[in-house]
Amino acid sequence: AFYTSYDYKRNLDSHMIKNTEWGAVAYLQHSKYGSATSIRINNNSEYITGYAANNEPTCGYPNSNTSCSPYCNDGTCNIAYPNSTLASTTKNVSGVFDMGGFSTHVMAFMESEKGGPVSGKNSSKNSGFNGNFSCPTCDGDTSGLTKLTNGYEFPNSKYYDLYNYSNLDNQFNNRILGDATGEMGPFGLNYKTSWYNDMISQYFYHVYPVASRGYYYTQGFSAGIFAFQCGFGDARARGYKIILTPTSS
Repeated sequence: AFYTSYDYKRNLDSHMIKNTEWGAVAYLQHSKYGSATSIRINNNSEYITGYAANNEPTCGYPNSNTSCSPYCNDGTCNIAYPNSTLASTTKNVSGVFDMGGFSTHVMAFMESEKGGPVSGKNSSKNSGFNGNFSCPTCDGDTSGLTKLTNGYEFPNSKYYDLYNYSNLDNQFNNRILGDATGEMGPFGLNYKTSWYNDMISQYFYHVYPVASRGYYYTQGFSAGIFAFQCGFGDARARGYKIILTPTSS
């Protein structure tokens, strides 16, 4: 995902979105320059871009279900672009779409105890970037490997966010100011809620050392632009976004 993004438009410094860049979009959406209201999730069950749910979901994690958070691929419960501006960060066609409803990988990693970003959780659940594993024996991993050495090299540090190491899942003070995660509290006890009732799950720690945003449409109103979760680093059913940074000639 990173190198597909990186090679897309080098003249525009294309790269995979970072957690702080997602945060910048989220804050602009919430401001007077954006829609300033909860954006509709994309609930298209075929994962087609640009769709918006007809209605706001009436339930969320952990009680979400298809009756109060419907999803479909035939237009009976959603509407396609360009008529789906309720899913835009600006409520018009020039805004950013698909900021909730499908878990999206961002370039954000926990730092290894030995320094540098971790590759992922262990030998079977990692990002493919060379680096130490944060929990090499987790899930019964018996490979004996403690790091990945035959993958991709991490890019320049400007292309990813690095978070402090932790072996606890609630260290929200490790956030990077502006990433729209740890500064969004207070959080609940059983699971954490951010603005618009979007869900924030476990924070960076040794079991979940890599980040994603947006959350899944199946989780109803818990999905959205301020939703945040950490994962193992493996591919899974998640998307990614490409950032372009035009410069003056």
